[in-house]
Amino acid sequence: MITIIVGKRTPAFEKKYQEIIAPFAELGNIERREARESAAAFDEVQTPSLFGEKKLFILGGILDDEDAKELLIEKAESLSNAPHDILITVEKLLVGDARKLEPFAKIHTIAEKAAAKALFDPFSLVSAFAAGDKKKSWILLAQVAQSGEMEPTHGMIWWKLKDMMTKKNSSFNQEQLHEMARKLVSVYHESRKGGLEMRERLEEFFLTMPILKK
Repeated sequence: MITIIVGKRTPAFEKKYQEIIAPFAELGNIERREARESAAAFDEVQTPSLFGEKKLFILGGILDDEDAKELLIEKAESLSNAPHDILITVEKLLVGDARKLEPFAKIHTIAEKAAAKALFDPFSLVSAFAAGDKKKSWILLAQVAQSGEMEPTHGMIWWKLKDMMTKKNSSFNQEQLHEMARKLVSVYHESRKGGLEMRERLEEFFLTMPILKK
């Protein structure tokens, strides 16, 4: 199945996004690929898993890259019947491209509405992270995404991580802390270089953090 969400990152957009990825995220069956990896990603999507589990491939920026987009349109029919699902997000979808993809994809267009920015206390996310509560951290990150305060939140997580490394009284061991620090630095630099957005990089960070509390 190919699913495309069209629109800006509004609360309605985030609700639909979370609705689609939640069943896969709970089982850890999410793979992320960038536009430059589209050819290899399409092969993966069409290859059954060893134990038969279904994965969700989130393809970042694929409809903003002309070569990747043309390849998607060319392979859309076979990909729609593949053993794994595809999720694509894009701010705007050209009418011509939509017509070519509609027979093989579910396209959700999220109308933009004027709304007050969601209020969110980032300290609740920092607390969940420090407690090793992976599930709660991931849920709270969705609320951060609605507020749009991704870079400040990254900074607060980084501050908390350094604090835990210095005080050495964390529930995480030092090896885990250093590995998370390495990943968090990568989150910042990779999002700056392009490809996946800060929101997607942080989501990946929380989905792969050590589980201390279920």
